[in-house]
Amino acid sequence: MAWVVSEQRGAVAVLTLDNPEQYNAMRPGLLGDLNAALTAALADASVRAILLTGAGKGFCAGAELGGDTFSAGANVAPWMRAELSPVLEAMRNADKPIVVAVNGAAAGAGVGLALAGDIVLAARSAKFVLSFVRLGAALDAGTSLFLQRSIGVARARALALLGRPLSAEQAAQWGLIFQAVEDSELMKEAMAIAQQLADGPPIGIGLIKRQIEIAWSAPLADTLDDEAERQGRAFATADLREGAMAFVEKRAPRFTGR
Repeated sequence: MAWVVSEQRGAVAVLTLDNPEQYNAMRPGLLGDLNAALTAALADASVRAILLTGAGKGFCAGAELGGDTFSAGANVAPWMRAELSPVLEAMRNADKPIVVAVNGAAAGAGVGLALAGDIVLAARSAKFVLSFVRLGAALDAGTSLFLQRSIGVARARALALLGRPLSAEQAAQWGLIFQAVEDSELMKEAMAIAQQLADGPPIGIGLIKRQIEIAWSAPLADTLDDEAERQGRAFATADLREGAMAFVEKRAPRFTGR
């Protein structure tokens, strides 16, 4: 059984975590299926944007409760490096934009999975909770980095140490996510954004993604040099010439990724 459903809607690949009985917890096989689906979507030239969401009432409850997960001891470290880290790195390093639609609770590693996307929307009923401290666990899934980047050290530390749930509305106000929307409108809004990205300039979008990722920890001089280098690459593309011409002619551009 596949734990991730993949379908293509135009130039958008929609990936759905499909373990609704456990609120899409990371049971054995789910991360492997997600990595495979991501790899396939990123390699498919007809896919220009990816939308990730969850089936049922939850987005992702993090690690599966029960089973072997909580008796793994030190063996959890190699499992994380082999299964969890590749998914998060693939999402952050992808040239293609990734929209995440958080349809319900995101807990533990599920928070990190959501925040690994480029643009994150959440249903108003959704919540984000760093549940690690409730279990006596440390942070994982990139949450120790993603939260500080988004909402600052003070709020990240409080959420991590207290384990209190954060509403979608508050998450949007704090800047943890892009937007909170009505539950009934979530997929419509997420698809609209994914389609806008799919219609955009693939090369330019990939360059911007890398710029934002690199500039976070780079000195200003290095950032300016990187901007100059990547802008030079952008100006050499047919897409930039098309974008400039469309602006002058007051029409929508037709980007081809060249």
